[in-house]
Amino acid sequence: MSELKIWGRANSINVQKVLWVCEDLKIPHKRIDAGMEHGVNKTPEYLILNPNGLVPTLDDDGFILWESQAIMRYLVRRIHAPLSDDSLYPLNPTGAARVDQWLDWCNTVAWPAMRPLFWGWIRLKPEERNAAELENSRQLMIKALGLFDEQLKRSPYAAGEQFTLADIPMALIAYRWFNMPIDRPHFENINQWYERVGLRPGFKRYCSSPLT
Repeated sequence: MSELKIWGRANSINVQKVLWVCEDLKIPHKRIDAGMEHGVNKTPEYLILNPNGLVPTLDDDGFILWESQAIMRYLVRRIHAPLSDDSLYPLNPTGAARVDQWLDWCNTVAWPAMRPLFWGWIRLKPEERNAAELENSRQLMIKALGLFDEQLKRSPYAAGEQFTLADIPMALIAYRWFNMPIDRPHFENINQWYERVGLRPGFKRYCSSPLT
């Protein structure tokens, strides 16, 4: 297989999703800095590859793909063909649907709650922070995590009995949650799940640096 190229800065949660899959599946790749302080992503050349001007973007020997969760699924299919039911993205329709459900939930519920909280505490200067907005986001995260904690009462991982792609975005969100200077209620099931996902190679590599 040819070496993949992945455009994106290493501290982007969406880039980290893709890099985590590469790490767990031992997929050789070259990462090219792009986004925020690195620039690149708004250049005409990059916009030909990804008209959104966002990261990550993948180049697999001329096959261009953007949207982090589409890339995650593609990488699993690329390595495991045909897919098996015990892969990061199951072959059976119900297993795949459960993974998709939680991946979509992360995008529509968990990350929209986390993003302003993360941005406010980590990327804004203290004088730029809006305390009311930060507290509102913290409460939305507590609500989202409460729902996720209930799911983890029923199964050890987000989509069932085994670790899948569905756990990766939530683990990256949880890493941010546990490493910001905020008050956090105790979620027993999330804590136990977080210990389990912490054993994954992708977690060890991409959830080990200070938040930036």
